[in-house]
Amino acid sequence: MSLEKWVEYGWLKREATSPDEIHGLLSIVDRGLHDSKVEAISIDLRFIAAFNSGLAAATAALRAGGFRTSTQAGHHVKTIDSLEFTLPDGRTFIQKLKVLSNKRNRSSYDVAGAVDGVPDLVEG
Repeated sequence: MSLEKWVEYGWLKREATSPDEIHGLLSIVDRGLHDSKVEAISIDLRFIAAFNSGLAAATAALRAGGFRTSTQAGHHVKTIDSLEFTLPDGRTFIQKLKVLSNKRNRSSYDVAGAVDGVPDLVEG
C-alpha cells in the first residue's frame, strides 16, 4: 500500500502545498503544546490541546508530501493512518494515537474525565 494507492481509492487527493502552509500547521502544533501546559485549565482540555498538536503535526507531514485527505467523515483517522508512510517505523505510534483519539472523542463529546490513563499510554 502507498499514499498513491490511497489517491486511487479516493481517500487522499494530490494538492500542492507551500512553506507558508507548513509553517502555519507547525504554529498550530506549537500553540497546542503551549496550551497543554497551562495548569489553570482542566486536564481534559490540556489533553485535547496536546492531541490536536499531534494531529496537526501528522497533517503537516501529509501536506509536505503533497497530499490532503479527501474524506470528510474519518479524515482524522486517515491522517493518523498516513503516518505509516510519513514516519519511519510509525506503526506502534499510530496505534497509540488511535487510542488517544478515542479518548479525545470521549472527552469532547461524551463525558468529562475521559483522559484517565493517558500518561501511562504515552510513556509506555
